[in-house]
Amino acid sequence: MNNRENIRVLIVEDDYLVGEMVRGLLEEAGYTIVGEAGNGLEAVEMTQSLQPDVVLMDIAIPDMDGIEATRLIYEHCPTPVVALTAHETSEFVVGASEAGVGAYLIKPPNLREMERAIIVARARFNDMIELRRLNTKLQAHNVELDAFAHTVAHDLKSPLTLIVGFAEILKEEYATLAGEALHSHLQKIVFNGRKMSNIIDELLVLAGVRQMEAETSPLDMGSIVAEAQERLSVMVNKHQAEIVSPDTWPVALGYGPWIEEVWVNYISNGIKYGGRPKDGIPPRLELGADPKGFENPSGLTMVRFWVRDNGLGIPPKDQERLFTPFVQLDQVRTRGYGLGLSIVRRIVEKLGGQVGVESEVGQGSVFTFTLPSLRVAKRPLPAAHEENDE
Repeated sequence: MNNRENIRVLIVEDDYLVGEMVRGLLEEAGYTIVGEAGNGLEAVEMTQSLQPDVVLMDIAIPDMDGIEATRLIYEHCPTPVVALTAHETSEFVVGASEAGVGAYLIKPPNLREMERAIIVARARFNDMIELRRLNTKLQAHNVELDAFAHTVAHDLKSPLTLIVGFAEILKEEYATLAGEALHSHLQKIVFNGRKMSNIIDELLVLAGVRQMEAETSPLDMGSIVAEAQERLSVMVNKHQAEIVSPDTWPVALGYGPWIEEVWVNYISNGIKYGGRPKDGIPPRLELGADPKGFENPSGLTMVRFWVRDNGLGIPPKDQERLFTPFVQLDQVRTRGYGLGLSIVRRIVEKLGGQVGVESEVGQGSVFTFTLPSLRVAKRPLPAAHEENDE
């Protein structure tokens, strides 16, 4: 076998003579023996501390049998295991496979059989680890899909219910409705229809982010922010919101249409939850960016952008949940953050940045996102990486 000296083996055997025989064969073939355990508890502990490349595990050992020891190893310190047994039964084969044993040998083994078993166990182990990773990813996606379906159903049901309700009123009472009431009902139908259309647009953006690999380029952030504000002009006027922006912006790398969606979500949330309507205080938003970049743990220079509002603030326990996919908070004032901020998070992370929020109850909130600085343009662009798993 090639590169045997690079394969580190832990031998688990309570029979001294068998253990010495196995050690002799492996050392003669060039394997490295990192330790020997005489019982199941030692096997688990030594696997954790020595981190061998493969464990040769006797089944009939004290404290706990080799099957249980293998199960604990697979759960807590995944390592390829080759089982050594004196008896080959169907019960043993099933139990060993379920525990994570990659191959087994009938005692007394010879070197050729051990080499073959080690190759098979390590290959099967890699397959099992990949399968575990894919299963974990699938479970996470299933949970996210359930939450997504619930959120979408909730967000679409409310305006749809109002549209149907007002349409039924028009159908039943059209002939007797005064012109002002008729106009009001039609306005509400139009308003909620547009609300549904916006939700569908957000879903299309989310689908595009998941499927598309965008090519990043230097962003004209001033133009992007201006376009986002133009899209929200009706909302700004309705809430009499004040929005303050800097004259100049640092240049970052990203994909313009996606970053426009980030600003639209952040600004619209700031307008909805900013200010103190009961006290007659309208929303006031400050948009900005840190003029100097910072270095992230990967050594890339990043730019931090932010939206600061004058709202009621968000409790710490809710801040932790804001960007969790499709979570909606219980508080009436913050209901509706879920879908939009899920989109923001996906966009920013796919472009190599991070999202965040800083808030104190009674002091407003600051929503942030980061993007790679133009100064990293000569490095591999982050938009090329695959979407992070959740």
